[in-house]
Amino acid sequence: MFFQQLPTASVNIKDDSYRITFKPKLEELKRSIKNIGIIQPLLLRHTQEGTYQIIAGFKRFLVAQELGFTSLPCIIYEAQDLSPAQAFLMNLHDNGTTRSLNLVEKGNAITRLKLFCTLPEDEVVDHILPLLKEVPSYKTLYQLSSLTELTEPMKEHILETGVTLACAARIGEFTPSTQQALLNVLKPIRPSSAKLNELLTLIREISARDGLSVEDVLSRYKLLEVVISNTASPADKVKSLRQALRGIRLPQLTQKQERITELITALDLPKDAKVVTDPYFENGKIKLEYQFSQPEELNQLVRKLQVAFQRQQWNRIFEWYQA
Repeated sequence: MFFQQLPTASVNIKDDSYRITFKPKLEELKRSIKNIGIIQPLLLRHTQEGTYQIIAGFKRFLVAQELGFTSLPCIIYEAQDLSPAQAFLMNLHDNGTTRSLNLVEKGNAITRLKLFCTLPEDEVVDHILPLLKEVPSYKTLYQLSSLTELTEPMKEHILETGVTLACAARIGEFTPSTQQALLNVLKPIRPSSAKLNELLTLIREISARDGLSVEDVLSRYKLLEVVISNTASPADKVKSLRQALRGIRLPQLTQKQERITELITALDLPKDAKVVTDPYFENGKIKLEYQFSQPEELNQLVRKLQVAFQRQQWNRIFEWYQA
């Protein structure tokens, strides 16, 4: 190991053997290097072929190259002193201890770890996952490993929207073409991870029931048309998509939910009154909630309830709801 001010052109940037960085944000680093220079030397490995591999410092190199640096401060390891496995572990620990890796980078780290090292899974779970700031479990290891199946556009979408590891891993189970079809539906709505998980479950269930691929489900039921409205908000689009999928998955249940909503709306109760029913119609009880601050508001509710009883509306609701 030795220090050297190495010409920028000597570094083989195309050799990204140890790179785990994905879509780095370089603006802040660029300002720093432009004003002060490179504070921390790059770590390089001098290969037996005579080339120089970057072990750690890809972002610093990219910024320096963009700024026109002709040489870089480097700490260089000879090939016989540092194996590829050791070089990757050095990179992993350098990244894991100096910054927060995004989800895709963590997946890259696990994929390349398997490529370079033959560590037992229990050692990866116990020592590597905590370094990545992830829960040390075999489930987490499996989920991170599955991220390698994500397409580049889907990886970008996942980072932009903050999708959880569990949801990202589920998407990684789909083929590239299915991921693209799914991405076309997700981009206009950008659902939360909880909503996304529900949507994926519904799509999977419809796929299994109808014997169709997920891609065919998205196409056959024209789900893209549900979310391409230019006037609706993303939240309304998510709601519409959920309703559409639920209607496809459980058409009879959806019809019952729509009917009970119509009957309750017909009661014309005060706006602060809420009639709560079991969405799956398994509990025969109905709950009435009401908040008020004046006696007259309570009196208004009582009058509405009395009118509903006189018109037999409550009887029709209970007869239909408990049938």
